[in-house]
Amino acid sequence: MRTFILSCAWALGIGGTTMMPLLVTNAMARLHLDEGQATMLVGVEMIGMLIGCIVLPPLARRLPVPLTAAAVVLLAACQAASALLLPVPVFSGLRLVAGLCEAQMIVMVGICLACHPDAERLWGLVLLVSGLAVAGVFTVLTLFPDAASGAAVWQGLALMAAVLGVVAVRVPSLAPQRLPGVHMGRQGGMAGIWLAWGVFVGVYSVQAGVWAVSALQGERIGLTLPQIGVLLSVSSLLGFFGALVPAIPVLAARRGLTVMAALAVMFGSVACFFLAHGAVLYFIGQLMLNAAFYTIMAVLNSFISAQDRDGTLLSRSVVVTFAAVALGTVGAGALFQDAGGVGVTVFALLALAGSVPLGLKALRGTPRVSASPAL
Repeated sequence: MRTFILSCAWALGIGGTTMMPLLVTNAMARLHLDEGQATMLVGVEMIGMLIGCIVLPPLARRLPVPLTAAAVVLLAACQAASALLLPVPVFSGLRLVAGLCEAQMIVMVGICLACHPDAERLWGLVLLVSGLAVAGVFTVLTLFPDAASGAAVWQGLALMAAVLGVVAVRVPSLAPQRLPGVHMGRQGGMAGIWLAWGVFVGVYSVQAGVWAVSALQGERIGLTLPQIGVLLSVSSLLGFFGALVPAIPVLAARRGLTVMAALAVMFGSVACFFLAHGAVLYFIGQLMLNAAFYTIMAVLNSFISAQDRDGTLLSRSVVVTFAAVALGTVGAGALFQDAGGVGVTVFALLALAGSVPLGLKALRGTPRVSASPAL
């Protein structure tokens, strides 16, 4: 039950980023924006998450219950209000507040998993269950005929916030009363954390950038919006199973090798995605990108949580990663307009290649977290 609560909270935290392609096309259709303007507008939500992860951690540790309850209510209200035809500044404000609420849920999960001895296994489960929940909603929403241009997507997000919020609002009860000490030296541990953050920047900027323009790429190769919605939602749904890859026995003690292989798969999938001229390669490219991304996240989130005293390091990680998400989301629209898929592919190659030495050094010689009874 505790793992389910954590998963519901994390699902609310990642809802906006997971549904980014649908939100971009919806903003273009309903607010009459071009590609670059729509990605920048939806990127405001990422900026809200960034601000929230900077200012909320100390408040969340002092007032976890009222802040979490307020975040759930406000998130549902912002999603419902976004279904209305509003001026662009008002819509932007709603997305900013939604991002702040999503940040609160992410911060609380980080606090609950700080220094947890079974962090690696739990992160895999939380990423998988939360991902299946959000991707399931994404899949259902794509079945609506006006999903890309109507209010159904925002109504669905509001309903998801209300339903999952009933469970997620209990996440403060899982926060440890007495936080355990960190067994790794602070200086050595922080050196590894900084390297891991470098990998996060490369990986998140690539995944978010490709995800933000994926619907636009589908239109360019001749797919219809209903086809794009189904292909992206199913690839997202299946891609979350990548979070279980690090738990495979033969890979459990080879985290560095696992991350390097996943980085290579990410680049290959980006190239496949933008070279695709039909639905099959389009789907395969997005599926492998998602699976490799969540493989890396399961490893690095557990690596950071194992050294985290009180959720502070994970909150700082989210600041780093969602800064990359915001930059990748906002930049991808303009880059895709100017240079097409080739420009995004070259960017992905540079970002992921730069992540390789950082990941190798961060994970070299780090022991696997020992198992303990599950939450």
